[in-house]
Amino acid sequence: MLVRSFLVSIIVIIVALFASKSFHHKVLAGLSSLLGRSAINNSLNSTTSSILSDSMTSSSVNLFNSDKPKTPVYFFSHGGPTFMYPDDPFGEAGAYKAVSKVGKFIKKQLKPNFIIVVSAHWEGQGQIEIGVPKDTLGGDDENELIYDFYGFPSHMYKEQFHSRGSVSLAKDIKKSLQEEGLDAKLTPRGIDHGVWVPFKVAFSTNKASDEHWDVDVPLVQVSLLHSDDFKVHRKLGHALAKYRELGGVVICSGMSVHNLRDLGVAASTGRTMPYVTPFNKLLTDAVSKSGDDRFASLEDLKSDSKQLLYKAHPSLEHFMPIVVASGAAENEPAKEIYNSAMLSLGWGVYQFGDYVSNDKEKI
Repeated sequence: MLVRSFLVSIIVIIVALFASKSFHHKVLAGLSSLLGRSAINNSLNSTTSSILSDSMTSSSVNLFNSDKPKTPVYFFSHGGPTFMYPDDPFGEAGAYKAVSKVGKFIKKQLKPNFIIVVSAHWEGQGQIEIGVPKDTLGGDDENELIYDFYGFPSHMYKEQFHSRGSVSLAKDIKKSLQEEGLDAKLTPRGIDHGVWVPFKVAFSTNKASDEHWDVDVPLVQVSLLHSDDFKVHRKLGHALAKYRELGGVVICSGMSVHNLRDLGVAASTGRTMPYVTPFNKLLTDAVSKSGDDRFASLEDLKSDSKQLLYKAHPSLEHFMPIVVASGAAENEPAKEIYNSAMLSLGWGVYQFGDYVSNDKEKI
């Protein structure tokens, strides 16, 4: 009896730690029919849980590498699903090239151990939420895609982007947020189009044809708060900043200008709305500062007599990732990688902070 129990425990541990989800379920179902469900459950509860707990702790440590140089923070303007196609008239070819170039640099030069992303399309209600893949057994699994766009051609809903999450990293992020005084929780969730659409541009265009993973390191999404408070989103950036020195990259995804209310009018005339270019310039000037000066400039946008902020962003969720990025690179000026004005949209792409390689070469 003891031998059988020991063998069951060993099999369950191996399956839980190394097998795919589908294979995992098949093996456990087979063992249940042979040995009884109670034997399997007892093994899972008494042995696997503790092993998985230890595994999650060690995997979190293994992700972190303080020997790597501190990485920059990036802000992508992500548009809609049309951004995936460089020749689509409702995409933006220049932004596509810029984001693809950044993705290549991240993959080939930074070589991060993990990526943390904040998107305009996820706002926590009273808490900041950290995404983990659904139906995980205390481990890591592939991130599902959320097709949170409507009325587009059917082929866009068949697009794929393969990445995996990390429960251990998500738990560490939760702890970091709480240490910053922010309420946070883990939430089973996929990644929305504010993540996978620009990441498909950044990383899928730079992967080999035989690779399964578009991003071959853990990818964890962190929400905004459903709040227009710049200070709390600055704190969110502060909490994420430490991961830049632990081998990770922080990417924030929104739009430099995002006014969908005016999009129909602008499209019907073919003209760019008059606030887009001036606001893009104001924003670039603001983020090129650092520290309190930068945040004073961002706060000043709220009281600007021309009200350009609220013309450019009738709601602020696509602006808040800029605030988070600014907090994650508190004392480091941003540089504009690309920008353009199109109808009622602004396509700013920014890098916060420089990357200095181990041989002191600045990139």
